[in-house]
Amino acid sequence: MDKQFMIAVCDRLKEKVATLRWIDAEEGQLDTGERPPVAFPCALVDISYVDCKTLSGGAQHVKANVTLRVAFQRVSQSSSTSAPMPVRLFALSRLDTLEAIHKALQWWNGDGLFNPMRRLRCVPGKQSGDIKVYNMVYETEFAD
Repeated sequence: MDKQFMIAVCDRLKEKVATLRWIDAEEGQLDTGERPPVAFPCALVDISYVDCKTLSGGAQHVKANVTLRVAFQRVSQSSSTSAPMPVRLFALSRLDTLEAIHKALQWWNGDGLFNPMRRLRCVPGKQSGDIKVYNMVYETEFAD
């Protein structure tokens, strides 16, 4: 695993997604029975090398997934169609953050560190109490 890869992703999110208040490596921060030790909204980053093929000369072609656990503290406002539009927009503002993350990472190549990233999925994740979680997965490739 390459720490420069992790640093590049975290720095990109910090630079491009102003609404994120906490960006860190995924270390299980949300997997606690107490209030997680993060500021919300947060993005927790994990990188997996999902397929590695050895090339001539000993280098490897690596396919990597970048997984983000993006967590929000739930708001008390409703996004119900019966709520006034300003209330609905505030209740759904987390979707703006997810869109900003996508714009920051989709087709970004870390200034040549890896091939352009592409989104594989964004799905609601395991949540507890007043926390809403989304799992975003991007894929890239590079020679190592």
